[in-house]
Amino acid sequence: MKVRTAIRRTPKMVRNAVRDLRYGALLGGTVRSRYEHLGAHDVGNADYDDLGILFAAAEVRRDDVIVDVGAGKGRAVNWLLRHHPENRVIGIELDPEICAATAKRLRKHRQVEIVCGDAIELLPADGTLFYLFNPFEADVMVRFRDALAERRAGHGRTRIVYYNVKALDLFEADPRFDVRLLDDPRLTLPSALVDLVEPQAK
Repeated sequence: MKVRTAIRRTPKMVRNAVRDLRYGALLGGTVRSRYEHLGAHDVGNADYDDLGILFAAAEVRRDDVIVDVGAGKGRAVNWLLRHHPENRVIGIELDPEICAATAKRLRKHRQVEIVCGDAIELLPADGTLFYLFNPFEADVMVRFRDALAERRAGHGRTRIVYYNVKALDLFEADPRFDVRLLDDPRLTLPSALVDLVEPQAK
């Protein structure tokens, strides 16, 4: 069964590798988090085809400031550079070694900033579109949710592109947010768009 799965996945892995190399390095594979005690999950990579589906659904605007929360090795940033080169992109990564490598690899792209540290503390006030690939445990997600709502309330569009929605119930139960599941059968993992509700719309 494992052999069949590997054979089935090989063409996609090759396509991903070719796309990775356009931006300077192979990014495949998972890195075990050294920060599990802080609620951080392992560092992985979304499939490029999935990223296309996710961000098409998100309806990226030219003035969006896109924030990759838990940017890891930066594959989502690669995709954004190719498809939305006019947008400012901020990647936040907790692991300083991974963060430094990603920042170095992408340093020539002026619209990209990779910052190292706690995503909740580093959330940019001008971020409008936030990409999450299941970056942390539920208790950390609660703190992220509340910080985002506090900092962005009344400041216009605030949308989360949530891939691998392990803690979606935390947003569904909060009246400050509106959740829309993405039912595209091509997506590898369950995903959703989560919007912060503007005060006047309540």
